[in-house]
Amino acid sequence: VTITDDSTDDYQYEEVSADDDFSLQEDEDLPTALQTLQEQAEDAQILGSQSVLTPKKSVSEIPEAVDDFFCNFLVRLGMSRTLNCFQTEWYELIEKGVITVEDGGVVPAVYTHIQQLEAENMSLKKDLENYRLDV
Repeated sequence: VTITDDSTDDYQYEEVSADDDFSLQEDEDLPTALQTLQEQAEDAQILGSQSVLTPKKSVSEIPEAVDDFFCNFLVRLGMSRTLNCFQTEWYELIEKGVITVEDGGVVPAVYTHIQQLEAENMSLKKDLENYRLDV
């Protein structure tokens, strides 16, 4: 069967291959086709969200630089003047070439883990206090 292009509209028609997963079957009606397309869109959305939810490397697995660890420590204690002095001296020494970023090294994972446990402990204490106030 040959179809000739006798139409006068400007629409560009494209050929759909027979082995295409999205092609319709001959016995399929419009509601079934729409449902199939909707299910395929939902599947694609689920697959896309799963790749976002499962990162390849957790933040806790990335080693933290010593200067970042120290800065975070000072921020947590509210020592902003000490933090400003440290950062000024740290970056001044790096700029002069006295030390390099690599000289600082990384913090052993146990210290980072202790910080995470302390944060979790504080959160649980707040939850317990809120529970006691509600009861």
